[in-house]
Amino acid sequence: MYELWDNALLALSIAGYIFALFLVPRVILERRHPSATLAWMLAIIFLPLVSIPLYYLIGVRRIQRHIRAKIAASSSIDYPLDHRVSPPELPSAAAEQVGKVLKAAGSPPPVTGNRVSFLTKGDEAYDAVHTLISEAKDHLHAEFFILDADVVGKRFVQALAARAREGLRVRLLLDDIGSWRALRTMVRPLRDAGGEVAAFLPALPLQRRRSAHLRNHRKLLVSDGRKAFTGGMNIGKKYMGPRATDSQWRDLSALIEGPAVTDLQALFLDDWAYATDQPEPPGDLFPELSPVDCGSHMPCYLQVAASGPDRPFKAIYHGAFTAFTAARRRLWIETPYFVPDEAILTALRNAALRGVDVRLIVPAASDLRIVSYAGRSYFNELLAAGVRIYLYRPTNLHSKVLIIDQDVAGIGSPNVDIRSFFLNFELGLFLYDFRRVEELATIFREDLSRSDEIDPEAFARRSRAQRLLEDSCRILSPIL
Repeated sequence: MYELWDNALLALSIAGYIFALFLVPRVILERRHPSATLAWMLAIIFLPLVSIPLYYLIGVRRIQRHIRAKIAASSSIDYPLDHRVSPPELPSAAAEQVGKVLKAAGSPPPVTGNRVSFLTKGDEAYDAVHTLISEAKDHLHAEFFILDADVVGKRFVQALAARAREGLRVRLLLDDIGSWRALRTMVRPLRDAGGEVAAFLPALPLQRRRSAHLRNHRKLLVSDGRKAFTGGMNIGKKYMGPRATDSQWRDLSALIEGPAVTDLQALFLDDWAYATDQPEPPGDLFPELSPVDCGSHMPCYLQVAASGPDRPFKAIYHGAFTAFTAARRRLWIETPYFVPDEAILTALRNAALRGVDVRLIVPAASDLRIVSYAGRSYFNELLAAGVRIYLYRPTNLHSKVLIIDQDVAGIGSPNVDIRSFFLNFELGLFLYDFRRVEELATIFREDLSRSDEIDPEAFARRSRAQRLLEDSCRILSPIL
């Protein structure tokens, strides 16, 4: 019995080392940071039975979308859009640089004539979502990272199912990890009503396309291709509800009307095609959208940016980095999860050293403690450079906001962390409009008033055990 076990273990070890010989060249060709490449190589060579499964679980950082060739990608939709603008038309040098980089990285060019309404309260977001559902006349497209199996999630599914029974084409795309429970217990009424439901990148190993760590973090609801809801909020009572409550997370989403909705619709169809292997569905999915009144005499420039492990360039990362380096007066960041890579960290320190007003708001008590500890390991060097850091106290902070100078801002699903920039499928909106940027600045100041600023000297006196915990969590930064 023992001899049989020993022989099996020996055969398994030999197979692991043979497999490692083929896997190491792949790791080298991925062109990661040299330290990460070396770490994976050593782990695969010396511990193949553990490291090879771990690599396929969390090490793969890119996928290919062969289905994309069958549909109109968001950067090349063939329809007239005379309100497209080129980056030189944007209102400032910083806006021009960000717009140019995003376009070069594969994002659609900016568009004018959009109305953007910011939603910061749970009841506002809940009403906006259900109004879009109730007003739709032809189709509804929804894509979310998390659909919680709670009363708010059930009402959302019921509302979609009711419209499907009325003959509307309803498609719901959910991340297989973030919405694992809802996909298995809650979406049947929508399917029974004639709606379509799909899971994005199933995590189960027997699935043809699967991934445990490359997740679809986007949040999007499109009604008739004319209006859209997007931002940081998922569907669940933590985020929204018929009444605003003190327990709801502080978050930010936006209601979009105007030509930019076309790019949001294209992004959904791209994700739907990948998840289902279905080409673009029939119907009038891209109605001609005229510019809408934005409530000011300014053009209301808006640019949709998407990032993911399927794209050659990380558009949101490049856009954010460009904005940080272009800042001259202020650089304000609000993010629930702050785990920067070395380039972003350097850009923030450099901006503060140049005299830019750099401020960062993070939650005082995060829902992901390990990520919070990792983020705090970067605070000492930021504080030393002059960055002002604030801890939001009333509830968990989930807003994602970038404000650069007077006329550049970013909102959406991405956090300022390595996972959002390099691993997740993310959706961001970049705004180049003084009025909208000032609206976001007002929201930011309101959150500042509810936050405690970190005192650099007091922070430096935290215990050695606390610093060890933070630095230990920092080691896991590439996968957090």
